[in-house]
Amino acid sequence: MRHPGVRPVLPEFFLLTGPLGSGKTTLLSDHLSLGVKPDTGVIINDAGEVNVDGAIISSDHRDLALATVGDGCICCSMGNSLQDGIDALLRIRAERGLGPLRRIILETSGLAEPGPIVRALRQVRQMAFNLRIVTTFDATQPTAGDNFLPHYAAQLAAAQTIVITKLDALPAGRRDQSASAARDFNPIAGMLVAPRREERARLAFAEGTVQAASPSSLFSADSPGASRITVALARWTPAASWEAIGEWIENVAGYLGPRLLRLKGMVKPAGFLEPLLINAVGGAFSSPRKIKCPGDQALGLTMILRDVPKAELIDAGGSTAVPTLSFR
Repeated sequence: MRHPGVRPVLPEFFLLTGPLGSGKTTLLSDHLSLGVKPDTGVIINDAGEVNVDGAIISSDHRDLALATVGDGCICCSMGNSLQDGIDALLRIRAERGLGPLRRIILETSGLAEPGPIVRALRQVRQMAFNLRIVTTFDATQPTAGDNFLPHYAAQLAAAQTIVITKLDALPAGRRDQSASAARDFNPIAGMLVAPRREERARLAFAEGTVQAASPSSLFSADSPGASRITVALARWTPAASWEAIGEWIENVAGYLGPRLLRLKGMVKPAGFLEPLLINAVGGAFSSPRKIKCPGDQALGLTMILRDVPKAELIDAGGSTAVPTLSFR
């Protein structure tokens, strides 16, 4: 693990992901219609040879700084296509004599896995940014069975905000059930349950409007969770060193590989006055950074795992600084 550093104030980069047909393009188009276009750039990726989503957005928002990435899923082509898309946005801004972008929104194909995209974003030249992941969740679709593909779970697990879509097709009494189903995949994400499309579009890309649960409240009861998904919380004693905690995290990440969908939380190693925020999506880790913490109850690393039995996770970290593990 890299030594913790300080994160500067940077533009925002939104990774908008979600299952096929879950409403990503509608959410993005609604958001752009709110009048945020002057300092926003958009990159659209589609899995087909013809970038249909890009054509829709371009038609509806002709003055938008827009780049399209086609020829398949961006998580497969990764680096060059993504870099080319960002370069195209910056070139458009320069040609129009406009200032720097305040935000970029990348809408991925419904077939994309977030982890490889996050790793590719770490290699982007010319600009740095704060990454935020927004995932759409279709309230009308089941979360089990052959139609719910494995990478859909990875998209939900990666999210900082899960936007429940198509709520207008459900009676009011079933809306909370949809949020509960999404929470089974990712209990640490903020859930945006807003019946009106305009409200969803405004809040989905707004800073700090959707709060997530804290680890102290996630594991107070043993809930079943989604099929094939395990949520675990790791906590260390105050005597554990940063080197030992970091080694345990690296062991788990290396052993589980793509089955570790998400890892996020705070640890306070021995000798540290402030906790460290640890965050990973699909094996792509951000640099640990110091963070203010209200108390020890908020400490702990939440892990979202796919096809990992409890006993296997216990063995995966090795014998160094073994934490106490709780399961949801």
